Amino acid sequence: MNGLTTQIERGRALVVVTDGLGFDPDKVRDLSRRVIGELTPRTRRALLDAALEVAPDSYLPLDLAKLAVMPITAEGVNPNLNWREAIDILDKVDVIRDRLREQRLLAEIGSLRRRIALEHRYIPWFAEEPAWSEIVNRSLTVPTNASGVWVGYEDVDPPVQGNSETGHQQIGNLALAPQIPLQISQSIGDGSFYENAQLVSTINEAVEGGNNVNFCFLLSGIRGSDGRVHSAWNHLEAFCDLVFVRLGVSPDRVKMQAILDGRDAPASGSMELEGVEGGYLGELERLLTRYDAVASLAWVIGRGLAMDRDYREENASTDYAQLTEGAGLHTWGFEGVREIVAAYHEDGRTDAVVEAISLIGERGVSRINPGDAFINLNFRSDRQRSKTASLCGAREYLEREARSRGREWGFGWLRDDLDLKMCTIAEYDAEFEERYGIKVAFPITPHRLNLLSNWDRLTDEDDFYLLVAESVKALHMGYFVRGRREAEQGSEREDRWVVPSDGVADGVFSDSDFYRRPVMKTREITQLVSEAMGVGEHRLIMCNLAATDMVGHLLPARFQAASESYRATVAALVELSGVARASGYSMVLTSDHGNIENDAPTHTVNPVLTTVLPAAGSVSPRDLDADYSANLYDISHTAARLIGLDANQIGEIVGVFRGGLSDEFVGWSIVD
Repeated sequence: MNGLTTQIERGRALVVVTDGLGFDPDKVRDLSRRVIGELTPRTRRALLDAALEVAPDSYLPLDLAKLAVMPITAEGVNPNLNWREAIDILDKVDVIRDRLREQRLLAEIGSLRRRIALEHRYIPWFAEEPAWSEIVNRSLTVPTNASGVWVGYEDVDPPVQGNSETGHQQIGNLALAPQIPLQISQSIGDGSFYENAQLVSTINEAVEGGNNVNFCFLLSGIRGSDGRVHSAWNHLEAFCDLVFVRLGVSPDRVKMQAILDGRDAPASGSMELEGVEGGYLGELERLLTRYDAVASLAWVIGRGLAMDRDYREENASTDYAQLTEGAGLHTWGFEGVREIVAAYHEDGRTDAVVEAISLIGERGVSRINPGDAFINLNFRSDRQRSKTASLCGAREYLEREARSRGREWGFGWLRDDLDLKMCTIAEYDAEFEERYGIKVAFPITPHRLNLLSNWDRLTDEDDFYLLVAESVKALHMGYFVRGRREAEQGSEREDRWVVPSDGVADGVFSDSDFYRRPVMKTREITQLVSEAMGVGEHRLIMCNLAATDMVGHLLPARFQAASESYRATVAALVELSGVARASGYSMVLTSDHGNIENDAPTHTVNPVLTTVLPAAGSVSPRDLDADYSANLYDISHTAARLIGLDANQIGEIVGVFRGGLSDEFVGWSIVD
């Protein structure tokens, strides 16, 4: 942390987003105690002696010893301290480690740490890369909030877990980017939800024309901690109230597709969910019973098929065939569904991979008919685009998006006669509304305080930036990081490289198969970014490394594969940091949310780490008396500072567009 502070003027920077890589503060403290307890007497004595030698008055030697046995010190430092206090502790822990290194004891501690981490299935310690830990410990590193109100969600307890969509929005933004579910929940609270013209007209037009009202909803989000990434349970409750009570639609005219999660929510949450009898299916049955509408459940399917965002035609066609033909397994009622899903769980498979189940009612299996209404209640856009485009017959859209990911579609399954009345709870793509007449209940407006959307006014004509990701995360290092903008709405000086993710030819039929190739495209992206830095044509490069998130979602079953994804990611960071320094690029490393650090398939509410590596010299924190913590919307300011953008000009933009945001929700550079 000590050293000459470099005065940074015009420069270049690389921002790396390691998707889904957080840390669990409680876990690291517990594991560090266990490590100290199992050290040999000689090593424990040496550790404590070194801690006693440097212990500050305000910190106990044992607490310093616990920090010294962690691979990354910043994960154990109290974020409620100020930077001055935190730096003092970090420097003293560096001294302790140097003492242990002189006595050749670090290898013993590292070996013990990995063994204990394996016993407790904590991947960041088990699969650690000592070279990367050393880089992080010697650099400016700070815990960073990545969930709840700090990423634009409602202030609920427990907090709403972080996710890739909002994480990338915050990383690209100069201030907090509020999220659409907060707007929807506020409308429910003030009653305007029930008068939403788009929802009400879509439902009424179908009913008045003698057609059915069909809708889909991902079963998640009862609380902040069990999903709420793509859907929120209070939105479903409000919709049922609107349809069955306020508009008086007969339940036999309403058909629901229930999508099972198992990825952002617990793996078997459809049947087993802490504090919820019978899991999501139990809660759904109780909700529909309230309106005498249990028979409205018409289709059940796993999200791997119904919410594929990488444009795999076989998944889109399976979902489409279920809705339009009643295809899939056939069964009766909730009990029949439970029997099928239970068999999946007994076989070790999660809710996400449950195949299409079509329920048999009094009139047989339900099918969407021409002229029906279809309403999508899932608010996050990336995983609803393929489904929406299929149902509205947007062949050109599907062909274009599939081809951009290296896929060719045949379209033999797509009908031309549906002519559905469609409404989506949020905007998935402006093209759906403009070209296909789809209504949007809660339009999404681009964030005005996005760094990339202001790039052209902040930089010179020859300043370009580059976005790099594999196709499964293309929207995140694109639409979302631009502040909810398509490419044509952004800067004219953007380059974007998308590497096709593994597909059917590689044995990856859905997101649940990424364990087969757990490194994903980490190496290819590392090579592309390294080459781009070597050429030096881009003033700012931003890239996403997806493996720790995508394979992390397959825990606990795929522990070894997830560990391999972690090792590949941190090895890539070591390589990128070396190339960046050699090429004159500063580097900012952060994550969009936590995931792989917990032995579960869901995202977490844990913090992430942000590390700043200047192109030369070292940097100081922004304010020694400020809290030792950061927010994701500080990243854009940090990148701007490192490449030498005009801070006053950025401040003017924030001043104009911040609205009523309080100071705590306005970003500022992590470095001075």
